[in-house]
Amino acid sequence: MGETSLDLLWVVICAALVLLMQAGFLCLESGWTRTKNSINVAVKNLTDFGISVMVYWAFGFALMFGLSRSGAFGGSGFFFESAGATPQVVAFFFFQAMFCGTAVTIVSGAVAERMSFKGYLLISVFVSALVYPIFGHWAWGGALGGQPGWLASLGFIDFAGSSVVHSIGGWVALAGVVALGPRIGRFGEGQDGRSRSIPGQSLPTALLGTLILAFGWIGFNGGSSLAWGGDVPLVVTHTILAATSGMVTALLASLVFLKYPDAKYITNGLLAGLVAITANCHLVSSGSSVLIGAVGALVMMAADRFFERLKLDDVVGAFSVHTAAGIWGTLAVALLGDASAWGEGVSRWDQLGVQALGVVVCALVGFLPAYLFLSGLRMTIRLRVSPEQEVMGLNAAEHKVSTEHLDLLREMELQSQKFDLTRRVTVEPFTEVGQIAQKYNEVLDSLEQTVARNEMVIRDTKDAIFTCSKEGRILSANPGAELMFGYTVEELESKWIWNIIATESEMRFDSLETLLEHIGTKNYKLETIRLSGVRRSGARFPSEMEATAGRIGDSDVFTLKIRDRTQAEVYQEALRTTKREAEKARDELEEKVRQIESFNGIAIDREMRMVELKGEINRLCSELGRKAPFGEEVAARNLET
Repeated sequence: MGETSLDLLWVVICAALVLLMQAGFLCLESGWTRTKNSINVAVKNLTDFGISVMVYWAFGFALMFGLSRSGAFGGSGFFFESAGATPQVVAFFFFQAMFCGTAVTIVSGAVAERMSFKGYLLISVFVSALVYPIFGHWAWGGALGGQPGWLASLGFIDFAGSSVVHSIGGWVALAGVVALGPRIGRFGEGQDGRSRSIPGQSLPTALLGTLILAFGWIGFNGGSSLAWGGDVPLVVTHTILAATSGMVTALLASLVFLKYPDAKYITNGLLAGLVAITANCHLVSSGSSVLIGAVGALVMMAADRFFERLKLDDVVGAFSVHTAAGIWGTLAVALLGDASAWGEGVSRWDQLGVQALGVVVCALVGFLPAYLFLSGLRMTIRLRVSPEQEVMGLNAAEHKVSTEHLDLLREMELQSQKFDLTRRVTVEPFTEVGQIAQKYNEVLDSLEQTVARNEMVIRDTKDAIFTCSKEGRILSANPGAELMFGYTVEELESKWIWNIIATESEMRFDSLETLLEHIGTKNYKLETIRLSGVRRSGARFPSEMEATAGRIGDSDVFTLKIRDRTQAEVYQEALRTTKREAEKARDELEEKVRQIESFNGIAIDREMRMVELKGEINRLCSELGRKAPFGEEVAARNLET
């Protein structure tokens, strides 16, 4: 570590930049989570920083940088005391405490929206006190003098913590994701298990957090030199080149594979480039920095898709960014770094083996203890919040903090429970939520008018209208049903439809399916069914029923319209009687016509015969020289004939 005042100033400034990264994580993680959980995530980011620094001060710093016990852990310097330390050691403690806070806060975003606040605080203590310091001692132990950690003695290189900080945080995050399970609805309900995107509450906030992290990373990598010197500009330049390369690569990959610029991949591509360059930024060239950042972004995207197929719900992609890209960055030390950095006689393959060993050890130390610890916690405390709390949101469930979004949802929920269409939600002016509330009230106005019109139609109709369950229980009835059957609506809603309808065969039904099969209607198609209604007095009346199937929520229901055909039957009988009488009168009239026609025929025949007889008499008189007794009239008729 540098000895000059400028060196001390540089380390302190870089430590402050690393502290600023906490603000970046807070913005990033709260932006990618839903509004109902954003406060909870922000509070976790703030509190884990405080817990990690305090625990690191008491135990972590000593285990990580105290005098080594056989290269396994440090054993001196517990409850770090600045009074007896040099300014260089105090600055070093400050810098490393900020690193510890970074490793711990990586877990927060991965387990967001379903991990209890108490459980998260306990895992923060566990990581700060044991996981991070132990692996940190193996890789970085001996920085303040004494025997180095056993991985460092083998030649393991991790300049600023691709593995020590980021991979460790990512492995613990993975343990939390596996122990907790996915969020409700993340991978669908039932057997389909399809992945469903859950958008965050503020993408601009998440992007702002990304830029803050990139700015803070200058101190993260630049300060790891522990002195101001010629390597600092090189390290910072390589850091920014890898970051931008990762972002551009993720942008292009999302355009090629997804056909649109995915905001999350663009954001995480930049972060993956930063993580990947962290282990090797002091050993590689500018071109290699660009390559490392690009590959880091692709590794991140591949890991994210793989985890999604495994149904592992990492809210912000912490494992893909910090562990997957961190593994690549750790291996890139041997693949692309300056071979002179690891001494004579050590080939790239030798160094690659050491780097791979460090990766495997990091996985074991990061995942297994954390998973066992969380499994133990799960048996003693509520590690995951209840489903009701998760649906409500952890802002209210954990911190009793309400937001205008939550207030709106509560009012809407209360309205849905009471089904009071006259109730309106509160409109908060000049806000997006207020605009939503105003539009919601306008929808309620239209709905109330529509329902009122329908209720008037249902109330005034003479037909009985019922809503019944699939089994036949009456769920609702209109006033027309009261008049028709003689029961009140309350009495009808306690009955089964089978209590008020009957058939001539006295057949009993136990479901609407049986009824529809009986009358030959299949698949709940609209059909007119003739049955008998049964009044309260027991009297029956002819009725006609129309049945249609539907759904209310998750339940199958039927709407039945029953029409009293008593008066219609009277009218039809009167029409049938009138028709029979008309047919009888018609038959009698036809008989009279036939009789008249027969009489007319006889009369005509007789008249013709009389005419012939008169004509014959006239002829005989003419032969005898007598005067004809029948005059010209008989002659005219003879001519007509």
